[in-house]
Amino acid sequence: MRYSLLGYICCPHCRGSLRCFVAREVPTPISRFIAAAPERNREVEIENGLLLCAGCGRWFPILETLPELLPDHLRDAERDTGLLDTVAAGVPPDVREGLKPIPTDGTATDAGIAHKRAEIDIASRIENHDEFFGPGYSSPFNPDNTPFTLYLIKLFASVIALLDIRPNAHAAVVVDSGCGYAWTTEWLAKSGIEAIGVDINRLYLEIGIRRMGPSRPNLLVADVENLPIADGCADAVLAYESFHHIPNRSAAMAGYARALKDGGSVVLAEPGAAHEHADVSVEMMTKYGILEKGMEIDDVEEYIAGLPFAPPEQHYILHASAADLQRGIPLPAAWRHSLFHGNTFRIRKDALIVAPAPIAATTRVHRDAAPIATAGTEFEEMKRVHTRLMRERDAELQRTANQLRRTENDLAIARQTLLHIETSVFWKLRRLWVRLASFFGSHRGDIPSERRG
Repeated sequence: MRYSLLGYICCPHCRGSLRCFVAREVPTPISRFIAAAPERNREVEIENGLLLCAGCGRWFPILETLPELLPDHLRDAERDTGLLDTVAAGVPPDVREGLKPIPTDGTATDAGIAHKRAEIDIASRIENHDEFFGPGYSSPFNPDNTPFTLYLIKLFASVIALLDIRPNAHAAVVVDSGCGYAWTTEWLAKSGIEAIGVDINRLYLEIGIRRMGPSRPNLLVADVENLPIADGCADAVLAYESFHHIPNRSAAMAGYARALKDGGSVVLAEPGAAHEHADVSVEMMTKYGILEKGMEIDDVEEYIAGLPFAPPEQHYILHASAADLQRGIPLPAAWRHSLFHGNTFRIRKDALIVAPAPIAATTRVHRDAAPIATAGTEFEEMKRVHTRLMRERDAELQRTANQLRRTENDLAIARQTLLHIETSVFWKLRRLWVRLASFFGSHRGDIPSERRG
């Protein structure tokens, strides 16, 4: 952990400031991608130690350069207590007396604990670690899946502009929420941004560290629903293909709002509502317990209700010809021209307003209430039903289009395989043998004319 991270983190329980007790430092090479202040930031990093909260007496581990700021019920209490016992002799007595034991309650209040535990313990459910975690060592590049690699890079290049990092902003702070293997955090840092990667799974971050080496951004093991980022320190929050794994999204948005400066943006690049019905999503949920639930703009409106956010914006990155633009592209048809099969949203923090509860959400909450029979409300209800049906139709068409793209990819692979066979030495020798056989009047091995097509 770099010393500069202390200026951005807080206790996930009481939001109090943290101070650091260092058990061991390790030298680190100078990197131009690492903040120069404080002075020791480019000289050493903290390998092992404790983060101490003066507000509530909680303490959190720094293990092998990675700080963990998880809520009590998600911590490895046995491991953390063992670390405390190891370093306790070096902790000043007055400080040691103020440290509290790790509470064991809190599980009952976390409705999404099963999904979070599944994320934290994913390694125990994986049979082939090399196959599952292997792409993390070269992320975002995966030579075995070129289309997906190019998709990730194109999507990142498109959403980065929505963070609205101003050209004259020096060392803008971006929280990369649910960063996984942290390649997006790495690219942000190498662009001159003070990036902080947050993920609930320690192994993902460890793999990212092995890939990046010592020249890496700030990384943090934490629960996004209990975001341990200090108030008003971030210019933007990016959730890149990660927010659909979060169970309590309103809690996550509340954390984003607290951490953001006024005017800062949350950018979501996430799958749509049809995502949870895809075969790969069903497998992840049933086999591994990972939540896979996409979202549409009315869902985002629900997540930010009551928070200091302006209405969410949905952005489309389109592939359109001049003829398409001349004809005009209506909103329901925008997905046909979209470069990506998911949704992209931007939500700006505005301290002067409070996001209202969406009409659709209010309708669902009070579904059993007796409606007021007026032409206006009937029309609005018909309009909402029509909008929902159109979205469901578009989601089904999107699912069909995705399946068609996968089939086209399979066909392209099959054609490539046939091409390799036809150009192989065996196939060339076979052709030569057929020609020699036909020269002597034999047609053995030749393809009958009715099969040549």
